Amino acid sequence: MLENSFGHPPVLHAQNLYRSFGSTTALNGVNLEISLGESLAIMGPSGSGKSTLLHALAGIELPDSGSLMLSLPGTQPVDIQQLADKARTKLRRQSFGFVFQSGLLIPELTAEENVAMALMINGTPRSAAITQAGQALAALGLAGMEQRRIGQLSGGQMQRVAIARAQVTGAMVVFADEPTGALDSATGTEVLDTLLDCTVGQGKSLVMVTHDPSVAAKCDRVVKLHDGQLISDSRRGTSAMGGDVR
Repeated sequence: MLENSFGHPPVLHAQNLYRSFGSTTALNGVNLEISLGESLAIMGPSGSGKSTLLHALAGIELPDSGSLMLSLPGTQPVDIQQLADKARTKLRRQSFGFVFQSGLLIPELTAEENVAMALMINGTPRSAAITQAGQALAALGLAGMEQRRIGQLSGGQMQRVAIARAQVTGAMVVFADEPTGALDSATGTEVLDTLLDCTVGQGKSLVMVTHDPSVAAKCDRVVKLHDGQLISDSRRGTSAMGGDVR
């Protein structure tokens, strides 16, 4: 597998992604390569195409045209764009993790059950899933809170549960949409540090949409969209195109 300029193998390679909603162009020929072990922040004003790009990269929403190659270690490259719905759903369950602003946790379940669910839908027996979920929660500082329901947790604790759920399956790519947007600054910093430790800290990739420059500044790389086009690409204070976006 070839390495790119980040120094690690590319795990996602998007080429000429286009997506329109009626007369509105959300993605306009986006080309983007994401490395294994890299944290990438996607920024831009409202309506610039950030969430559409995130959803396209994650195989949630197919672009109208273009290709999206996924190259995981030890596997053959796959064009996500060409997969049938069922195969794409399976790929998301097994290879991707997700953390959203609201967490999207199931309030009727305990913290432990929310995390275990990610394993159980992939075929892990309940007892083993519960054990692994408890270990994942403990690793994120939530030991003793396994049996609490979501409404009994603080905002920061809920996001830690969401992070545990995203990484418990061993997903190599985690997608996050404004994961600190609903938190105060101190809690947001703690959650972001945890998210980075659980992803790039373990050689995995993190792709994150954020409006917050201080959040983006903690990532290895920042790309900026405007009217569906990639207008800048910054890596640790240097600019690949269009100047520094921070």
